[in-house]
Amino acid sequence: MGQCLESQGSSKRKAIGLVTAVGIVVAIVAFSAWVFVLILGRNRMFKGTVVERASSLLNDEMPAMVGRWTERSAALRWATERAEGVWMALFGRRTVVFQALAVALYWMGMAVFAVQVAPQIPNRYVGRWHWVPIVATLAVNIGSYVLACGADPGVVTLENEERAVRVFAYDRLLYFANKPCRTCGTRKPARSKHCAVCGRCVQMMDHHCIWLNNCVGLHNVRWFLLFLASFAVVCAYGAFLFATVVLEIRVARGLDRMTAWNDERGRMEPVSLTTSLLYVLDDSPLLAVVAVLLVVLTPAIAIFCGYQVRISMCGYTSNEEAKWLNVADAVADGVVFEIGPGSGESWYEVVEKHDQPADTRPRKLIHSLDDVVNIYDHGAWANLKMLLFPPSASVGGKPHQH
Repeated sequence: MGQCLESQGSSKRKAIGLVTAVGIVVAIVAFSAWVFVLILGRNRMFKGTVVERASSLLNDEMPAMVGRWTERSAALRWATERAEGVWMALFGRRTVVFQALAVALYWMGMAVFAVQVAPQIPNRYVGRWHWVPIVATLAVNIGSYVLACGADPGVVTLENEERAVRVFAYDRLLYFANKPCRTCGTRKPARSKHCAVCGRCVQMMDHHCIWLNNCVGLHNVRWFLLFLASFAVVCAYGAFLFATVVLEIRVARGLDRMTAWNDERGRMEPVSLTTSLLYVLDDSPLLAVVAVLLVVLTPAIAIFCGYQVRISMCGYTSNEEAKWLNVADAVADGVVFEIGPGSGESWYEVVEKHDQPADTRPRKLIHSLDDVVNIYDHGAWANLKMLLFPPSASVGGKPHQH
């Protein structure tokens, strides 16, 4: 005969716990969606969609609205100036704040795993052999993070600029030869960008990552991609292991056999799976919080990793995504041409409308962005191979061949 559970006080407690858990999930999902739209909303794949509209709202309209409000009050202007100062301190220069936060959260999760999950492995759902992939996955994830943080992303200096400019050809559409960096004073290699946070030019710059406290560029993007992929596996695998432990605790406590009084039907009934799981999670709040975080993080990290792998296989970076959006607008304006079509040495160039009558070079108007050849795209596998084994021009070596 099953044990009887108190129905009223316990049910209310479980209901509050459920509402709290749902609130946490909603908050995390909302924050993840905000970050996703903020970072990827201007991507070409979202052009004309609600994601692009949300990005415009967050990046353009809302800041403009806040600016108009602050102009009406001296107090608001003062508060805005202070907020901008904090923003610049956190995001306008290199700081270990977010890196330390990421490491702290990671090891807090590991501590919960060590205390509440590890002792329950093996259990009736997973065998002892799971420790092999657990240790291997964590080792790869932690190792790739350390390498992504500590590796030189491909910084351009006066000592290596001559070699750096030979790594990639100038396409004359996104990048132009003999164009110095206005801040560093060095020549700007094709596909490089000056990082305002780090104060340096980086070869094949993708973005500055606050969680790494480092830029992601030519020479550490492989470690960044490995970290993202392994972190997605850690989250998914961790969620699975946490789930097996919760189910194991449920069975060990006999909650799968317990009964509770049903006020509506006026009789004892078996406790539902959902109710029994809430009992377990209510008694182990840290286990519940980490499990929820893993479930939410898994698709978020997987989507971001997929995006990074996709653009890498297509032969462009996050930084170049914005440049290609500008090219798409130029194509729509009718100012992008193929210069010297059919000559075997043609290239693409923007010729402004007021310059077109005087430009007598053989040219063909480009009507679609699909007609523009990206010279940095050598095919999916060749692009990935270049990332895994990057040309070493920043430290000497043979220049990359095109």
